[in-house]
Amino acid sequence: IGNLLLSSCPGKKVRLTGPVRGRGAICRDLGLDLKRIHSLGVGAVVCCLDDEELAYLGAPWETYEREADQLGMDVVRLPMAEGFAPTCVKTIDMIITSLVAEYTLQGRHILVHCRGGVGRAGLIACTWMYKLGLVRTGTLPYEQCPFELRPEYSAEHLAAVDRLVQTVRRRRSPKAIETAEQVAFLYE
Repeated sequence: IGNLLLSSCPGKKVRLTGPVRGRGAICRDLGLDLKRIHSLGVGAVVCCLDDEELAYLGAPWETYEREADQLGMDVVRLPMAEGFAPTCVKTIDMIITSLVAEYTLQGRHILVHCRGGVGRAGLIACTWMYKLGLVRTGTLPYEQCPFELRPEYSAEHLAAVDRLVQTVRRRRSPKAIETAEQVAFLYE
């Protein structure tokens, strides 16, 4: 079975003129990053950035596409604005179903990235884990339920989403799944 990897944007270049709020410059090389990703057995890269954000980060789409193509890696584009989620649940379900069948179940790895590899990429990781059934079912004890459930959400569904988010936060970053919009998407 293939793994799902999360990362920041390959070729990312930010804060090149000096530190910002204590964070130093990042100046990655797109070609080298993609070669290293490919060497890990990654067959597909899921890019959650649009052309404008890729260019802003120093990894213009034309260059990105060419470099990935030269390595024989497929790129799946799922652009979404920072802090937001995909606009269509059915589309994401179809894409994740395809990725699981064509890569994960064939023993090929998938890398998902956004700008920092935490919010949008974490959201896609949650959908992948859910599709594979990698979270146990069951409900949260009533005391742990942080709010009254809406009628369309069962306690079991709430517990599954909570476990998905907590798993990604433990594995990637405590900041993963950054916004209420991203959590709400997982309930859909």
